[in-house]
Amino acid sequence: MIGTIVLVNNNSIYAKQAIWRDFDNMKDLVAAIRSGEKNDNNINWEKFQDSDIYQNEDKDSKECLQLAHKIGNNLGDYEIVHCFRDENYFKNKYTEPETSEITAPQPETNASLNVPEVPETNASLNVPEVPETNASLNVPVVPETNASLNVPEVPETNASLNVPEPQPETNASLNVPEVPETNASEIVTPRSIDLNITVGKNPISRGENQVVTVVALDLTTGKELDRVFIKLEIKDPVGILVKNYTGTEGNITRAFKIGENAIGTFIISATASQAGLQSTKSLTFQVQ
Repeated sequence: MIGTIVLVNNNSIYAKQAIWRDFDNMKDLVAAIRSGEKNDNNINWEKFQDSDIYQNEDKDSKECLQLAHKIGNNLGDYEIVHCFRDENYFKNKYTEPETSEITAPQPETNASLNVPEVPETNASLNVPEVPETNASLNVPVVPETNASLNVPEVPETNASLNVPEPQPETNASLNVPEVPETNASEIVTPRSIDLNITVGKNPISRGENQVVTVVALDLTTGKELDRVFIKLEIKDPVGILVKNYTGTEGNITRAFKIGENAIGTFIISATASQAGLQSTKSLTFQVQ
């Protein structure tokens, strides 16, 4: 019973400590988070904004951290790592790309309905009438000139030259736009979610750092899911919740230090949710 009280108090004190207080630059803080030395999935945003380590960051890094906090109304240590590695990480991840409109396949239609009817035309109607002209009217009067020499020759006009050539028969099917086949898997959400939980060491000794990885998969395709909400809980041998993590990626990895007084079976529980689907899985490991 005494050992249990000490474990709770140690965790409470650890949760209240600012993970950045021992560092004066973001690079060292990120290194400590990635190694498991520091972890906090619910950072005090107001205090973190007032810290020197935040104030010393450039504009792009601050905007990245602000967006990370705004998305989940919370800031976790792994989001600090993302912003340090790529200042545009959350901007690129949560900005919807422009997508072309997907048109549903149209029912079969009678192609003849889409072909405008062309009424029969009399070719002679399209031939402009040329009024008869008296060539002598167009000949200027020139004294002592043979009028016939000044009369321009008017070539005979073949009316058929002015008649538009008949158009070749048109295959109506050529005017019907083809509807490309749509790959339904590109727009259909997964039918079920599979969870894969692994640990770095099992068994593990007290005082060592344990690493837990959770991967959410589409059970049908076996592919890793994206934009899936994952909740990860770790309980000690007496059932006390010692770690609680959340993430919005299909693959999350968290590291934490095993307490010196902890011994026995730890239980890892993971839940993944997406588009109304939910899957839960658990795993145990031994501390000796």
